[in-house]
Amino acid sequence: MIAFAAPQFAWMLLIPAAVVVLYLLRRKYVPRQVPSAFLWQKALRDHAANRPLQRLRKNLLLPVQLLAALLLALALMQPYIPGGEAGRTILIFDISGSMQATSGGKTRLDEAKARAEELLRGLPAGEEITVLAAGEDTRQMTLGSRDREEVRQAVLSLACENGGADLERAVSLAEAIRREEEAGARIVVFSDSYIPRSAVTAVNSGAGEENRAVSALTAEEGRVYARIANYGSDCTVTLACLADGNLAEAKELSIPAGETAGVTFAIPEGTVLAEVEIREADALAADNRAAAAVIRPVRRTVALTDDSLFLESALKVRQDLTVVRTSGENPEGTPADLYVTGSNPVVFTRYPGETVFSFGEEQEAKASLAAENTPLTAGLTLKNVTLRSFRPVAGGKAMLRCGTEAAAAYTDSEVAVGFDLHDTNLPLKYDFPVMIQNILDLLIPRQASEAPETEPLMPARESDVRAVAPDAEGPGSGALPHGGQDLTTWFLIAFLFLLIAEFLLARQPWLRAGKTAKGGKRHAR
Repeated sequence: MIAFAAPQFAWMLLIPAAVVVLYLLRRKYVPRQVPSAFLWQKALRDHAANRPLQRLRKNLLLPVQLLAALLLALALMQPYIPGGEAGRTILIFDISGSMQATSGGKTRLDEAKARAEELLRGLPAGEEITVLAAGEDTRQMTLGSRDREEVRQAVLSLACENGGADLERAVSLAEAIRREEEAGARIVVFSDSYIPRSAVTAVNSGAGEENRAVSALTAEEGRVYARIANYGSDCTVTLACLADGNLAEAKELSIPAGETAGVTFAIPEGTVLAEVEIREADALAADNRAAAAVIRPVRRTVALTDDSLFLESALKVRQDLTVVRTSGENPEGTPADLYVTGSNPVVFTRYPGETVFSFGEEQEAKASLAAENTPLTAGLTLKNVTLRSFRPVAGGKAMLRCGTEAAAAYTDSEVAVGFDLHDTNLPLKYDFPVMIQNILDLLIPRQASEAPETEPLMPARESDVRAVAPDAEGPGSGALPHGGQDLTTWFLIAFLFLLIAEFLLARQPWLRAGKTAKGGKRHAR
């Protein structure tokens, strides 16, 4: 029994019908000289009803063209005969937040499941199938199962998470499984953004869509601050702020294409849980709503040794902080919860005089600043941020990089920024106060109200669903396996033969030669 790997091209089967319609509509006249057209009128009326069908008779070109059109349509549907020798297949499913994006009423995960079902139908009986779900952690749904129904149920049970997906770790696990098998195994990744770098087949689902998301949310006693990201064209969104489930305030916010914009809401005192939601529907509903526990003010003191107005202003965004000046030579002489010392580098620490960091010689910045995936860089875009020079930071975990060198790093008790804030335009960008608040939240976290645990915000890379990677074959992966015999090439060869036959029949050289010969004989008589 023939099956099809690309049934979405079934609409091409309408081409043969179009060929018939063109034959019926085509007019072909043969010029004749007659003494009068009067006697022809009744004959033409009697002949008119049967004229369309008469055009289809005694025409050898028509069946050839119909058969050629049919073969082309079937070839595009990639026919194959299921079966073949059973082997091993590992299916990896991306269940990250972006797989919830909808196109044409279907989510990307739903489309991935449908394409996986097509693949399963083509695999030979006895194929051993392993299913892995790749979110922030990799889960094993089935291992070497020959029960096709068990595999289908495992695929159908997959559900998206709001976080990212570590596909590289999942592929590494699949490759480890493949190495353990003597006969090897085929690995297929179902995602929307995976580009294979090894012997892996990537099946990417969905289409690029515009989306808006709540990218940052902070709630303090009396007010809520939200930042909305626009992953699309210029737009105006309606935002609603809820305090303990009751509407507190609603606002409209205009956001340029590809940018973010901030908005502040007022909430009643005593609010425990604040929520902000985007009222307009878009491609990804999961990031249109965010919740945060309201922070209770507890007075904290920050001692600052540098006279940077940028830094002082960013610190004072936290209303529970008191910023005081202290001596750079003896910062411990001023009691404080946090000390910010130096200008190049700038060090945020709870214990001045103790550090795990070391700093290299100042060097010219030959690359743009790039953010590592850390809590301290949440909400940072670093768009159009420039840096003149920096001192490489050694120790701790990298937070910002300039090329391959760490330009900022952190530990649980201190953060080091290896450049002078006056040598960069970072303090003029929205990213600067966000970065400072992230540092403060790490080193002197605020006290949150007793509120139900809330879902973390969806990462920006998951909310940006404007692009989908194409299907791809990694080096040495071969074509997408269906376990049977591929008939596409044979159908294309038959189509080419019929195309040549149609070309020859359309010219009809032997018929013209015959007519010429008969005309010559009549003339001879």
